[in-house]
Amino acid sequence: MAETHRIAWGAIVADACRERLWREMRTAWSIALLYRWPSVPLTWAAGRLGLTPMAVTLLGLVLALSMPLQAALLPLAAAPVLVAASGFLFHALDCADGSLARLTGRASDRGADVDFLVDMAQWGLLYLAIGILADRTLGTGWAYAALAVAAAWARLLARVVRDRLDDAAVSAPPPLRPAGYPAAFLAGISGLIPFLALAGDWLGVAVAALFVYALLDVAEGLWPLFRRR
Repeated sequence: MAETHRIAWGAIVADACRERLWREMRTAWSIALLYRWPSVPLTWAAGRLGLTPMAVTLLGLVLALSMPLQAALLPLAAAPVLVAASGFLFHALDCADGSLARLTGRASDRGADVDFLVDMAQWGLLYLAIGILADRTLGTGWAYAALAVAAAWARLLARVVRDRLDDAAVSAPPPLRPAGYPAAFLAGISGLIPFLALAGDWLGVAVAALFVYALLDVAEGLWPLFRRR
């Protein structure tokens, strides 16, 4: 029988409100505002059910893998809502698995690595799902799905570039100044991407915006390379 963990609500809320929340407000404000609080009951429920942090992470992976299938196979009247809801739930689970790991003493390098890989896979699957919805809505074959895959590839490239070149990844971020507000805003809007599934006749524009956003992400990641002498 799985070991249950009776995690107090106060402990979960305190974990959500610590320095992590304020750091997220600078780098991923939409994640902090939209998903950190729904993750509180999910963390509590996972503890009571005896789920491990890895199990919660893998549950998110199953949800992510289902998103392109939802977009392609479900009736078009329901598919956008369910894809958006799945994206929302994935991000809430992504917050919950980390909280569960910290509060139960099960944090590990392996868990963090798996969580990172699942998170990166989710973006590619979500982008593809939105591209499929655009093609189904607009009758464009696979054009927008292909553009969405290109956007997902660029996003993954941006992460690789940033991990390689960004000195801030290994040090505390400097104080945020007004000149950095636009970049912080753009960097944080990724949590809104699941709601693009609800764009309807504007889904084509949404996919194009994802592609442009991914290119800007690559450019931002490359910026430290051009700053060096």
